[in-house]
Amino acid sequence: MNAVNADNVTEVFMAHRQRLLGIACRMLGSWSEAEDLVQDAYLRWHRTAREHIESPLAFLVTITTRLSLDRLRELKREREHCVVTDEPEATFADPCPSPEAQRIQAEEVSIAFDAVMERLGTDERTAFLLREIFDYDYPEVARLLGKAEPACRQLIHRARTRIRDSNRRFTLTDESRMRVMQKFQAAMATGSHPNVMALLSEPVEYVEPARATSDRCHKVAA
Repeated sequence: MNAVNADNVTEVFMAHRQRLLGIACRMLGSWSEAEDLVQDAYLRWHRTAREHIESPLAFLVTITTRLSLDRLRELKREREHCVVTDEPEATFADPCPSPEAQRIQAEEVSIAFDAVMERLGTDERTAFLLREIFDYDYPEVARLLGKAEPACRQLIHRARTRIRDSNRRFTLTDESRMRVMQKFQAAMATGSHPNVMALLSEPVEYVEPARATSDRCHKVAA
């Protein structure tokens, strides 16, 4: 694709809009939510310095996926505050996704998680998951990693930059991916501290040319 410039920025976005809508709709289970989210993605795309973006599609998918993850966190908090009422006149729409919608969301979230695993190093991944996915505040991230808060902020900033990069840095073995994904889904489903810690302590095995390597997320305090 030709370089993106001020003259074709909207044209490039519109060429991928339907795909972005599909991603957002499958993750959120709502077409109207997806349309609002993709509009937000467009505004961010329009404000971004695009001269160094090699793959507009990869960049836009990353933006859309991250915005969807943010919205899923909001929906999770809303589900935790769902109010059950027996009053017949109550006609509130159910904010809790159906089991099928949750299954589809989980599939799309797994794609986003693969991007995290393929692009971030150990410390970056741990800090990013704690802050961006599980919504731990910076002081708590610093305590869990045993690092100074400014260092954690720098890790997360670097992780965000790498997530926007379309280049894969690591490849998980199939077995390791399955194990880590199971821990990730359990942590996402409950948000419980023990499940998050179980995810972060799970060994991760990567495949590299002619050899395999393994690591795990930075050792965290319980």
